[in-house]
Amino acid sequence: MYGLELLETLGTLPADGRSAAILRHAARFPIIDRTVPTLAEITPEGAVDAENFGRLISGFDRVRLFHSPVKRCRQTAESIACGAQKAGLAVEHLGPEAALGVDYILDLAKAGRLTEQHDEHFVRLWMAGQVAPEVIQSTTQIAEAKLGYLTRKLRAPVIAGRRLDLHVSHDWNILTLRELMLGIRHEEAGWLDYLDGVAFSLNGDRLEAVYRGHRRDQTLPWSFAG
Repeated sequence: MYGLELLETLGTLPADGRSAAILRHAARFPIIDRTVPTLAEITPEGAVDAENFGRLISGFDRVRLFHSPVKRCRQTAESIACGAQKAGLAVEHLGPEAALGVDYILDLAKAGRLTEQHDEHFVRLWMAGQVAPEVIQSTTQIAEAKLGYLTRKLRAPVIAGRRLDLHVSHDWNILTLRELMLGIRHEEAGWLDYLDGVAFSLNGDRLEAVYRGHRRDQTLPWSFAG
């Protein structure tokens, strides 16, 4: 199933910190028209993987789920919640968050045409600042906004027990954080799998970002390279 690597990473987070992950949605149907990429929903197999992901969460007492406003992310969060509840965890499904969506794509049609033209290389052009700002915001802007959102959620009071925040989002969002925070380029590490993502642990003002065997920590606010 998808998601096993992220589950393994979550198991390495220190128990005395506050824990979170931003992860890609479950397996989806193909995107037929890249100028309207939000229409694709998750597959039945994706729903099963997401539920199994929830069942396999261990070391935590409660899970809070947030998701992008895009339907496939909501479907993924619902399936994870179902699995986590079956595993006996306290689950709060807290709904859509604009910060997990794709509203930083300012011209969806033009961005879609560019991805049709360049495929995965579009992300490298974007990372290098070679896509017009009227089409899409810069990756540094996006990473700062996403991380600010994540840390605000992490700092929310914990009711009881050890809590895990799961933020279901999209590959571009997570690729941006993975590269700018951990220096991991998709050309070397590969594209982001379904139900894969970056994990975080917050202890006081010190934040650690973890992707598989890669770890980096800084005192907040995190310093991003331009």
